[in-house]
Order: sequence, then structure tokens, then C-alpha cells
Amino acid sequence: MKRTCQWLLIFTLLSYCAPFAAAQKRLPSVRLPGKAGAEILPKMFRVPLVKIPVVRMPVGPQLSALLATPAVPSFTVQTPWRPVVFPGKKDIDAVIFDLDGTLLDSLWAWKNSGVNFLRTQGINPPEGFNDQLAQLSLMDGAKLVKEKYNLPQSPEEILRLTLAPIRERYFHTIMPKPGVPELLRRLKEQGVKMCVATASDKELTIAALKRTGLLPYFEFILTCDEVGAGKRTPVIYEAALKKLGTQKKRTLVAEDALYALTTAHQAGFPTAGIFDMHSAKDQPSVQKLSTYYIPSYTAVQP
Repeated sequence: MKRTCQWLLIFTLLSYCAPFAAAQKRLPSVRLPGKAGAEILPKMFRVPLVKIPVVRMPVGPQLSALLATPAVPSFTVQTPWRPVVFPGKKDIDAVIFDLDGTLLDSLWAWKNSGVNFLRTQGINPPEGFNDQLAQLSLMDGAKLVKEKYNLPQSPEEILRLTLAPIRERYFHTIMPKPGVPELLRRLKEQGVKMCVATASDKELTIAALKRTGLLPYFEFILTCDEVGAGKRTPVIYEAALKKLGTQKKRTLVAEDALYALTTAHQAGFPTAGIFDMHSAKDQPSVQKLSTYYIPSYTAVQP
């Protein structure tokens, strides 16, 4: 009878504490091993010779501090719950969208494209060279390849040969990221202006957006080749801003690449960091630079 009463007291205590912490959505929770769970209970609630099971319970600041002491060597802390928000007309007037990895699930189509072209020329470039090309405009990349390896082709021909195997994918295969059509429709209905600023080829960009039904959502498309600079400088964002006619503080730049987000952030634009598997290693830095962080469009709250 005494043991039964003790167990009732234990579960009464846990059920009493849980709602208070659970009501605070931002509080973390901890996974308590049996021994640690037993140690935090008052002695009057401990049952001799009975093994305390593993329990998971929400915790407040005081209990978190207690569990962080050496008496409890290890536990797992969940990250605080945060809603995924893509701003609307209340906060912004326009969005400058990147294309590849931001609107379209297309970075796979570009994987090793520059390296693959060089290999057709009997050249084996160093590791990381394709990443270097990805940060340039297409024409600047073609010029770099020609100068670095003294190729006989013109930069225009190098670019044509590099894009040849990629064209088919933009015209027939590449699709938007899940949730993108729904987001663009919502922003359009709210009166938010939108454009595309991309390092990709304009013909391929138009082909993919038209085929997937996204083209009508955008005021215009601007490419790095058109402005004469890659996204290491804010030239393309400033040019897009001028065409949109909106205030910088209310013009959001949405990018998946860390270097592009860095450029937009340093230029004074609010930013939306878009998760893409190809830049998974950069996500901690992407989150820090993002005014809004979007791990998935399908998780965005309306």
C-alpha cells in the first residue's frame, strides 16, 4: 500500500509540472535517464529498489540549470520551437528571388558542369574548381576557364559547350521546390512585387519558369551576365531594386548560397535564407545572416 501511494505521488508530481512547461512553447525538453530522473525527485517520492524508467518532460529555466550541474552528466536538449515565416505585404513590398536552389530544385543539373567540360578537353582541374566557377557569372566563368587553361575556343563557345548537356534539363526535367507555387501565389495576391536575379542563363531560366507555370508571377528576370557581375558584389541586387522601385528596407532578397546571402546582407537588404542540400554544411552561417530562415517552403505558415 505504501509503495502504491509513493508511485501515485510520483506520477501526480510529473503530471502537475508538465503542463506549465508545455504551455511555454519556446521551452526545451530533456530526456532524463533513469538514474538522473530518480536523483531530481525528492527523497520522500523515491521508491526503494524500484528502477526509475527513462522519462521525457518539458523543463523551465530553474530545472534546466539544475540538470546542467555535474550531478547529471548528460542529456539531450531539443532546439526551441520556432515558426517558419516568409513575410508578406505587412513587412515587405518586393522579393528578389534567386533561381537555382531557391525557386527551382536544379543545382544537381549544374554539378561538375565546368569540370566535365574541361575533362572533354583532356584537362583535369583541381578539386573545388567547380565551386569557384559557381560564384561567377556564366560568361566570367567561361573567360576564367579560357585564360587559366589557354583553350582555343572563345568564351562564348566554351559557354555553349558547357550548357549543352544542361539545356535538356531546364526545358524538360527541372521542377520547382515543393511549396514554391503556393508561396508565389500568396505573395502575388497580397500585391508583393517579385523578380528573379540569377547567375544562370536567361534562356534556360525563362524556359524552366514558363514550363512550370511560375513565369507570370515575376515582374522581370535579371541575370549576372546582363549586369556584368556575379553575386560577390551587390550590383545585381541594386539593379533589381531600381527596376522594382521599392525601398531597400522593404525589399527581401531570397538566396540559398551563403556567399550571395552575405553580399545581400552587407548591402543592407533584409534576407531570406533558403535551405538546399547542396549547401547543407553552410546552414549555421546561413541562419545567422538570414532575417527569415526557410528550411522548407512547405513548412511556411500562412
